[in-house]
Amino acid sequence: MSEVKRHLYLVVAFVLSGSCQSVDRVEKRVEPSINSKNTHQSQQQTVVGGSPGCKLENKDTGLMNVSIKVGNTPRTFIRVVNKNYNHDSKHALVIGYHGLGLDGTSPRVDHKWPIIEDLAGDQAIFIYGNALGGQWNAGPYSADVIFFDEIVKTVGDLYCIDKKRVFVHGFSNGAFFVNGLASLRKDAIRGVISVAGGGGGTKIPAMIIHGIQDPNVGYYSYAPSTVSSYAQANGCNMPTKAEGIKLDTCQLLDGCPKDLPVRFCRWNGNHHWPEFTLPDVWGFISSLN
Repeated sequence: MSEVKRHLYLVVAFVLSGSCQSVDRVEKRVEPSINSKNTHQSQQQTVVGGSPGCKLENKDTGLMNVSIKVGNTPRTFIRVVNKNYNHDSKHALVIGYHGLGLDGTSPRVDHKWPIIEDLAGDQAIFIYGNALGGQWNAGPYSADVIFFDEIVKTVGDLYCIDKKRVFVHGFSNGAFFVNGLASLRKDAIRGVISVAGGGGGTKIPAMIIHGIQDPNVGYYSYAPSTVSSYAQANGCNMPTKAEGIKLDTCQLLDGCPKDLPVRFCRWNGNHHWPEFTLPDVWGFISSLN
């Protein structure tokens, strides 16, 4: 081979070698892009059925007092969002209704709801409403029922909420309210927790808590009928034998369908929400997916 031909061969080989390395570098740069796309699709899949807030990286966490308009009326509530809030995960929305003459601070201060907030971690967002004049009204056209609708919408627009896992709890006047609300908004509520109240009977998962010495909302006047109404609506064994449940415990009634449980807590106390029930309350909420 002549010197000229050999030199030309080496140049061509060098160029071809450089081209291969260049293509290899391009392929490596593409891989992160493909992986990123797959990760993004995976994150989108985790929030199927979530609220509009699943698209937002909201950094407002902790406890905040919030004011919204319901019609032309300002309404307020307390919102508690875990410090580790992740907008890529759907959260249960748990809305609380205080007793007569009280306000949204009562469930947290009087009834120790921060215990449940801690148990939940970043699995739920908690709301504590304030009633106008300290009293809730569950009439069909009640402003308080519309307030519930606006809370769900407002929180869901800002945070990633599982629209199929909205829970309501109430104490005393608040308990009467949530039992009525469950009837009016049964398609929007996953489960109801009623404490020291009455009424109810909608086909929906329910937890009833009542002290046998309650002087304000008499146990025997309200608790047995509330339990029986939910048990019958949900298809549990009838009669319920609720009076056979051991005091100071929470038990699942017999024969209830798995997706329509009724839990009953009888306790040897008065007009109050007993602290021993709080882990059971979170167990009830977290079991309903």
